[in-house]
Amino acid sequence: MSTLEEMTVAVIIPTRGRDECLRQTLRDLAKQNYPRLEVWVVDQNEKPLQGLESDLSPVKLIHEPMAPLGSHAGRNQAIFKTKADYCIFVDDDVRVSLDFVSHHINSYLEMRNYGFQILAGKVVQPKDQLSAKQMKHQFKPAKYNPYFGTVSGNFFGELRCEVDHIHECNFSAPTEILREVGGFNENFKGNAYFEGADLALRIKNKGYHILFSPEVSLIHLQDGAGGNREKDKSKHTYWYMRNLGLLNSKHMRVYGLPLYGMYALSYVFAKSLKNANLDIAKEGMKGFLDGVKFFYEKPKV
Repeated sequence: MSTLEEMTVAVIIPTRGRDECLRQTLRDLAKQNYPRLEVWVVDQNEKPLQGLESDLSPVKLIHEPMAPLGSHAGRNQAIFKTKADYCIFVDDDVRVSLDFVSHHINSYLEMRNYGFQILAGKVVQPKDQLSAKQMKHQFKPAKYNPYFGTVSGNFFGELRCEVDHIHECNFSAPTEILREVGGFNENFKGNAYFEGADLALRIKNKGYHILFSPEVSLIHLQDGAGGNREKDKSKHTYWYMRNLGLLNSKHMRVYGLPLYGMYALSYVFAKSLKNANLDIAKEGMKGFLDGVKFFYEKPKV
């Protein structure tokens, strides 16, 4: 592919329990100024949504009902079915500008001259209550520390740079690369924490590079209903620690395990004390121990 007009694009949205938010996202996508676009709605509601075509018209809709197996499973279903050259991933509670898709694809035409193959976009989250000045002066990029096993965020800064991972609600990649690495790992259960970090690190292990571009931006509303959200803080902590263990079992340096253990215990007990909730410590420790088990699993042949 050499020109913008030749690239076919699939915007992929797994959805569950966010009917109104999803429809607003579709209405934004219906206004896109990109010619070869399709939108995949992987519908994990118990009763499939109706009438989505009217919200997206004239853009092509592929409506895929499936069992509620998680956002990663929804994304995978589209990744391995679409015939599009590029996949753009957004959540079902985002607002995008009319040139959002064009910004993604135009970036690839520039990126390939500098050795980047994957694009991570800016995510503005009003509920975080960060001022424009705070976002502008946030320079620490999204990184993974393979010695402590920690994942740092920041997808709202203004520094254009290489990063280690992506925010699942605004990133894109060539479809062939996503298939090459096997898509998302569906073993990231619960809130699916770190599914995006794992995907990105597997992509980087293949020798590809990820660019964070603040110019490719959207607004993430963080709707409280639906999605993968676990509202109970103790269960929330369990899945966070369990999935962090899974991530680190695949990507961290083995000799960093003691450092990771120190970080994990500090995180769990600090959160328990802050919330004056002993169940957070109990569930966090359980999640940590279940996560450590992944380090000792025998590789599947």
